[in-house]
Amino acid sequence: MNINNLIKSSIIVILTIIANIVTIIVFSIIFDTFQLGNWYNAVIITIGVIIANTILWPVLRRLLMKFIVLTFGIGALIINSLIFYGVCCLIPGVSLQATDAFLIPLLMAVASTLISNIADIDYYDLYTNRVAGYVSREKKAYGFPGLIMLEIDGLSIDILKEAIDRNMMPTLKKWIDENSHTLKEWETDLSSQTGASQAGILHGNNEDIVAYRWVEKENNNQIMISGKLAHAPIIEERISNGNGLLCDKGTSITNMFTGDSDNPILTSSRFKLLANSYNKSLNVVFLETYSFQRIIILFLWEIFVEVKSQIMHKIKDIRPRLRRNIIYATIRAGANVLLREVATETLIADMLKGEINSAYASYVGYDEVAHHSGINDDDVWNVLKQIDLQFKRLEKAEKSCDRNYEFVVLSDHGQGNGETFKQRYGITLANYVRRLLPEDMKIYDKNPFISDHFRDAFIPENKQIGTIMDKVDDIKDKDFFSDTIENIKEKTPDFINIEEIKSKYQNNLDYIKTHESKEQSTKKAKNSELIVLGSGNLGLIYLTQWSKRLNYEEIVMLFPNLIPGLVKHSGIGFILVDSFTNGPMVIGAEGIYYLNTDRIEGKNPLEDFGKNAAMHLKRHNKFKHMPDILVNSFYDPETEEICAFEELIGSHGGLGGSQTRPFILYPSDWNDPGELIGAKSIYDFLKKEIEELKDS
Repeated sequence: MNINNLIKSSIIVILTIIANIVTIIVFSIIFDTFQLGNWYNAVIITIGVIIANTILWPVLRRLLMKFIVLTFGIGALIINSLIFYGVCCLIPGVSLQATDAFLIPLLMAVASTLISNIADIDYYDLYTNRVAGYVSREKKAYGFPGLIMLEIDGLSIDILKEAIDRNMMPTLKKWIDENSHTLKEWETDLSSQTGASQAGILHGNNEDIVAYRWVEKENNNQIMISGKLAHAPIIEERISNGNGLLCDKGTSITNMFTGDSDNPILTSSRFKLLANSYNKSLNVVFLETYSFQRIIILFLWEIFVEVKSQIMHKIKDIRPRLRRNIIYATIRAGANVLLREVATETLIADMLKGEINSAYASYVGYDEVAHHSGINDDDVWNVLKQIDLQFKRLEKAEKSCDRNYEFVVLSDHGQGNGETFKQRYGITLANYVRRLLPEDMKIYDKNPFISDHFRDAFIPENKQIGTIMDKVDDIKDKDFFSDTIENIKEKTPDFINIEEIKSKYQNNLDYIKTHESKEQSTKKAKNSELIVLGSGNLGLIYLTQWSKRLNYEEIVMLFPNLIPGLVKHSGIGFILVDSFTNGPMVIGAEGIYYLNTDRIEGKNPLEDFGKNAAMHLKRHNKFKHMPDILVNSFYDPETEEICAFEELIGSHGGLGGSQTRPFILYPSDWNDPGELIGAKSIYDFLKKEIEELKDS
């Protein structure tokens, strides 16, 4: 450290101590529960707390680290309060209550943060130096560079470019301008959401991940949710072959799946039990008493920012707009601050230690905010600016590492914008489907997970919802229905009676265009015979009275109003059904695409959904657990709007627009991978480069 930096650091320390002393004095003036006595007691308390923390915190941290982590850091705040309380109790004339002992250390941390910001001191500069000393005894020599992969959840290449143009992401702009990195667009699979994309990127396999949520008929109609802590381990067990992206000394941080890492940190598929959340790498987050206090301060500030945003949206009458409450504000703060800071701190520590060959960390703040505010709302730019700042900190920390690391930045999908289906048409997709079915049909649409994906992870299983048993007793004509079930199982042409359909309509397209669907009144029911789920702008309709997927002909005979009623709705772009006679059929209001033969009848329903739409749909149609009817919302290529079947303004999950156009930013000295289509192509590209780095 040169003399100028030494002088600057000394001045900062002195100013911080003075700020803490002033904080204590002001608190004693405002709150009579805290009796300070003589003013100089504030000086004694401040110095005493510094000494106590220096002596006690390393010991307490070592003894109680698991408790601190398992209480999500609240344990650290409690210990800080006890230390402060203990110091005060040793000083004559000082008295306080428990709430004072909790609040004053936090306010002292606020004062310290303000001084650092005013002095333009980045906390991470000090953090890197301290962690370097902490891990130095564990360092080992490695001859080849490692790879750090940083995901910005939900950021399309279009919004990335806009953020760079607005100078909101100067670090990434510098990498591109200096030609150290190459920016490339890639294309997601049909299910453009984290569950499918991270399965493909981290494991090279996203087969049978139909959507963010789906129904497994053969498993008593179990509703599976990609991000749910109880379901992610099951999904990973299905997709993993042990050769994931991170299988060789890799670290998975704040992801949905591990990539076969043996060091998963806050990863959904290893988070089913609270005890499993502890990881030694998290120790560095609590290296000093101030470390987690700082995160809590930023967390509370983010809540204030969200409340302010809600007020401004109402004042400006920004449309579309969602109702966002204080619960969402805490979810946003958790995604945009807590997970962000933990990811950066643990990454820096692992890089300084030098043992990891690779790491994949997700920064989820943009995706969360864009869902509720919009993909290019004013809210998102500061979120992206803060994420870019993390990349700058990581780049700076890498210069202090004994081992070289290369960086890749990518996204798992994009998002599209627009009013939700319910906002546009005053009805949910589930209730609209209900109108096209017999009155006595019972439908499940009470999805408690529909407003926020983060809630999906933690809400416990509801057995009444998770398992919906087949019910056929309420059908009016039981004898006929019993024969119907048997005939459907056997797929007998006699029952399907295609000749009867042909006698009424010239062909399938004539049926779609001319059949007038009769809407029924809606009614509530305790049990379900049909489940409708939303996954962004992808809707899934399951007829749960049957244990297999019904085909087009069966649906037409059983529910003749359903398919024409769906495709004629202006909010629906197309549906996908499987035909007994024609294979998979994509049906729109004006045309049909027969995927097996690439034959189009009428207007191509996929013309606005990308050149690879048919390929994605054909692959998807082979997945297990496909719904009887897969629904994709409309997409307007002029406005770039879609509409979600859940209450999210920025959404993703199906086809249409920027949601299927994420990006990857990789070192320019790598070979061009060519066209990247599907999440597995990213796995193949990164896996190859990781192996090549080992040989370098």
